[in-house]
Amino acid sequence: MKVLVCGKGGCGKSTIVAMLAKYLVNEGYRVLVVDIDESNPGLYRMLGLQKAKTLAEYLGGRRSVKKAIKDRISLPKSIDEIPSEILSAKGNLSVISIGKIEDAGEGCACPYAVLAKEFIKGLKLKEGEIVIVDTEAGIEHFGRGIDLEADVIVNVAEPSIESLELSNKIRKLAEKSKLKHILLLNKALPNILEKIKPDVVIPFDQALIYGSLEGKEVEVIPQIEELWQKIKS
Repeated sequence: MKVLVCGKGGCGKSTIVAMLAKYLVNEGYRVLVVDIDESNPGLYRMLGLQKAKTLAEYLGGRRSVKKAIKDRISLPKSIDEIPSEILSAKGNLSVISIGKIEDAGEGCACPYAVLAKEFIKGLKLKEGEIVIVDTEAGIEHFGRGIDLEADVIVNVAEPSIESLELSNKIRKLAEKSKLKHILLLNKALPNILEKIKPDVVIPFDQALIYGSLEGKEVEVIPQIEELWQKIKS
């Protein structure tokens, strides 16, 4: 199964990705987290893993990525085929980052988006293996067709009009693409659920904010089990 997590910037996508990955490993699954956000540096820390070289760096950098795409270079077709130098792992939990913007003026992240789509599309999973994709903020990944390679869309929203409007657009795009869609309301405040009809609710918790400021890896909360039940049902 391939699960794609998306939403507005700052809504908590990476936190949800890290919690879900840890929960599934505890349930006996082998989990690969694919980081396709070209800017967020914190996912490794959230998972308690060490930063590794990106797939783009492994291929030789930005220019080499463009050539690799043009030449249709062979990418790993399974988790086991991913080179160890670009795979940060601990037991059945691993993470790979597609590419990051490192220098001012280096250009847009378009080559990394194409690389992400090809990598996710070509990845064949065995029984008991799950891929969780952490996307960049917004909906450009829908325009790139990356979402079409997923089985389930987890749409993370927070209680703001901007986030909810974007999540409504994500829902419509997922429905148009005939993808299973789950709306998760994160940082939920009391007395707002009458206006919003999420599938899963995670209450606002200052402890998560303090933990992030202190650089701690995330701990699984009870609502993640509910999220998983929605995903697999």
